[in-house]
Amino acid sequence: MSKNLNKFALLTTEQLSAVLSSVGHPIDGVKRELVLRVDALVDAGVLSFDNVMSVALNTVPTQIKGVDSDVRQQIVENNSKVHAALHDVQNVQAAVNRVRDSVEVKLSEIDTTFKRLESTLTSKVASLAAPDTSRISAEIQASVTRLFDEFRKEVPRQRLEEIAAEAPVFQINRAGDIFPVTIYDGVDFSDLQVGIWNDPDAPEVLEDYVFNPAHLHQALIALDDPLPDNIWLAGERGTGKTEFVAQLAARLKRRLFRVNFDEALERADFIGGNSIESGSVVWKPGIITQAVQTPGAIVLLDEIGFARAQSLAALHALCERSVHRSLTVSETGQRIKVAPHVVFFGADNSNGHGDHSGNFAGVREQNTAFLDRFSFTLRFEYLSQDDETDLIVKRTGLSRPATENLVQFVNVAREKARAGVLTQPPSLRQLFAWARAVKKGLPVETAFRNAIVNKFPIDCAPELEAIYTTHIRADFIKANI
Repeated sequence: MSKNLNKFALLTTEQLSAVLSSVGHPIDGVKRELVLRVDALVDAGVLSFDNVMSVALNTVPTQIKGVDSDVRQQIVENNSKVHAALHDVQNVQAAVNRVRDSVEVKLSEIDTTFKRLESTLTSKVASLAAPDTSRISAEIQASVTRLFDEFRKEVPRQRLEEIAAEAPVFQINRAGDIFPVTIYDGVDFSDLQVGIWNDPDAPEVLEDYVFNPAHLHQALIALDDPLPDNIWLAGERGTGKTEFVAQLAARLKRRLFRVNFDEALERADFIGGNSIESGSVVWKPGIITQAVQTPGAIVLLDEIGFARAQSLAALHALCERSVHRSLTVSETGQRIKVAPHVVFFGADNSNGHGDHSGNFAGVREQNTAFLDRFSFTLRFEYLSQDDETDLIVKRTGLSRPATENLVQFVNVAREKARAGVLTQPPSLRQLFAWARAVKKGLPVETAFRNAIVNKFPIDCAPELEAIYTTHIRADFIKANI
């Protein structure tokens, strides 16, 4: 059946007759016959659809009861306008069809291009006996660059800038390729995927830092989300809490913002406050306000147990694990959203519930609501005797036999501290200082007094000297420097 047959059937017998008459064809017969004749003429190319409709729309019955010639003329004119409007609609439809066809062709070309690239890369990778990942990466990058160059010609510059801003700046690596130890208690997390941010302002890597693998595993899992889990680090001084965060940031190449708290630190010191500049009052952001606007930043709240509760209240909204986490600047009314992947670490000598040993004066019990914003608590202990000895040897250059004697001393002092005889044991930093001084020729006892005894309350001196006399072999150390 002709696609126009139904449309011609809507015309009147008089209109059909007028169409046939316009090309000299017989006009006798019933309406169905006239419709078939008109349709046949269109199929044969004698008439076009537009010709038929033009003649039909300009044909007005000659006998309309009660209608004079002026009205009939008005009808003819209206029919002409309708025909012209119909013609315009058909032109618009044709233009739309052309655009649609063009888009479909472009999409088909892009699909073909990507399939060709995929096929080429697949065959090249399959042909390599030992895949060269750097070569494959270079080929993919070159292909993407070519496609992007074509894309850039068609896309406005503003949209390109938006896309560039949304593009991730990190790469994905295996934990086993980044960290020196990824196995503990039968657990192997070397294949865990971790994000590397490549921030030029990330801390420097210390190759000799000894990670607790269980703590490291937990931290990497906590960081594996645009909305990460905050972590609380608890443990005595010298157990590596601060350096753990710094080396985590260093190996993940993430920027580290460190805030050292004490009871005198005010909200304005870390959030920001008004200041006078060129005679005008301006609001200056603090270190934490800057940090939360840096995607991937690690914020270390160090010695947070010394902070006052009213100072920490400003951090509640920032540390909340919520898509709405933000800071509202009271001075300006500005709302600052926390960027993706920003995480908070809190480091304290206690687990947030205050110090009951009496060794850390000024450590406060934290508000439960604030502690709840830290999903995990990692408790840090001193390194094993072997690990601690290895670390001091690497950092100071003192011989292993001599270092083992110093470590023996500090382990006894730690036991005394646990028993309450000493207020606190010597720190790892003090051990480093003692070992460095001995290595450079200072008498063992002199270095001991300067690095250890003189840094403690005077009532601790007799006990420290007693441990020294009992366990330190100064002649042996001097002979084995």
